[in-house]
Amino acid sequence: MTADYQHGQALVLGMLVAVVGAASLVVLYNLGQTVEAKSRLTHAADAAAYSGALAQARALNSLAYVNRSQIAHQVAMAHLVTLGASAQYLHSMQSQRSRGNPPASLIAMLFGPDMGSAYQSASAPSDAKARLARAFDQHDRVVRRVLEVAAREVVADLQQSRDRIMRRVLAANYPAHAGVGDAGAAASSPLSMQLLTDGWPGYTESSAATRKIGLRPATEEAAGRYGFLDSRSQTRRNGWMVDPRCPLHRHELRRRGSTWLGPDGRWGAIDTQSYHALRSNRWVGCYYREYAMAWGTAQGEKSNAPADLEYVEEPPLDFSQEDFWRWVEQSTSWDIFAGATNPMANSYAMAAAQRWPGGGLPAYREIAMSRAAAPLRFSLAVSLGSGVLKTTDAGSAVAAPGGRFRYAGLGRSGAVKVSSAAETYFSRPERRADGRGELATLFRPYWQARLSAVTQQEALQARMAQ
Repeated sequence: MTADYQHGQALVLGMLVAVVGAASLVVLYNLGQTVEAKSRLTHAADAAAYSGALAQARALNSLAYVNRSQIAHQVAMAHLVTLGASAQYLHSMQSQRSRGNPPASLIAMLFGPDMGSAYQSASAPSDAKARLARAFDQHDRVVRRVLEVAAREVVADLQQSRDRIMRRVLAANYPAHAGVGDAGAAASSPLSMQLLTDGWPGYTESSAATRKIGLRPATEEAAGRYGFLDSRSQTRRNGWMVDPRCPLHRHELRRRGSTWLGPDGRWGAIDTQSYHALRSNRWVGCYYREYAMAWGTAQGEKSNAPADLEYVEEPPLDFSQEDFWRWVEQSTSWDIFAGATNPMANSYAMAAAQRWPGGGLPAYREIAMSRAAAPLRFSLAVSLGSGVLKTTDAGSAVAAPGGRFRYAGLGRSGAVKVSSAAETYFSRPERRADGRGELATLFRPYWQARLSAVTQQEALQARMAQ
C-alpha cells in the first residue's frame, strides 16, 4: 500500500520545475532584450550629445573667426586712411612745389639732393582719394552688414541647430521610426528627446569695442605689426650755423605722420612736412618760421583729432600782411622756439580734412567673464517606447504570460530611458610660449567637443522625465 501511495509525486515536482524554468526563461529573455535596447539607446544618445557639442564647437569657432576677420578688416581700414592721408599729402606737396613755396632748389641746398628730389617728384593720381574712400566704405559695409550680422545669427540659431543635429543623429540610429518626438508630447514616434540642462544661455555676451579689453587691444596689437602704420616722423637738420645768437640751432626739415585709433573706435591718419627756417629779431630772439610744404589727413566723419595735435581751425593762407611770429604769439600757444611739430601744416591738414563715414569698431561677442573658467555643457534624456521592444509584453512573437508572471520591467515605466551629457571646451593645440594658461576666448578657434559624465541629479531628472 505504501508503494502505491507514492506513485505520481515526481510528476508534480517535475511540472513545478518546468513552470519555474519557463518563467525564468521569459524573465531572462525580457531582461536581455531590455539590456540590449538600453545599450543601443545609450550609444545613440551619446552620439547625439557629442554631435550637439560639436555643433557648439563649430558655432564658437565661427564666432572666433568672425572676430579675427573683424580685426583683419580694421587693419585694412587703418592702411586705407593712411594711404588717404598720404594721397592728400602728395597733392598738397605738388601744389606747394608749383608755387615755389618753398622752392625745390632751396630744399636740395639745405637738406641734400635726396630731399630736393623727393620734393620735386612728388605726385599722386588725381582720383586716389576717391578710390581709397570707396574701398574704406566697402570694408565698413562688410564689418557691419556681413560679419556683425553673421555673429548675431550664429548666437541666435545655436540652440535650434544643435537640437536639429541631435535629432537627426538619433533618427539615423533608428531609421524604422518616424523621427524623434518631444518628451511628454503626443507623437507618432516612440523615440523622444528632452534637454535636461543647457549652459548656452548667457555663455557669450555682446561687448562694445571701445573697452580696453577684447577687440580694441587685439586690433591695436595687430596693426602694430605693420611698419607702414608706425610713426612716420623724421627730422633733417642743416649743418650750417645761422645766427651767432643761437649757435646750436639749425634750419630743420620736419616730416611728421601718425595713424591712430580714436576713442570712438574710428581710424585717423595725418601726414605733414614743413621747412622750419631759423630766424631772429630783437623782440623775441631766435625762433622757427614754419613753411608748410605738404599736409593731408583722413579721419572718421565725426571723429576728433588727437588731443596732442597742435593746430588752429582757421589758419591764414599766407603771411604777406603780418609777421609769422607775431600772429603765433597773439593767436596760438605754439612753441616756435623749441617745438618739434608742424602746427601750421597740421592746421592746413585739419582745415581740408577728408571725413570718411563709418561705424567704427563694431560690437563683438566674447565669453562672459563669469563663465570663462567652465566648459559649455548640456545634458539630455532619450526614451524609447516599450511597444517597439521584442519583449513578451511588447512586440515579441513569444506569447505573453499574464497575471503575476507578466514582465513588469517595461509595463509600468512604458519606455527605456537613458541620459547623456557633453561639453564644448577651450584647449590650445600647444602651450603658450610664456608658459602661462589662457582663459576661454572667442578670439582663438580652439574649441573642441567631448562627452561628459552625467551627474546624479541629471540621472534622476532623466528617470522622472515623461
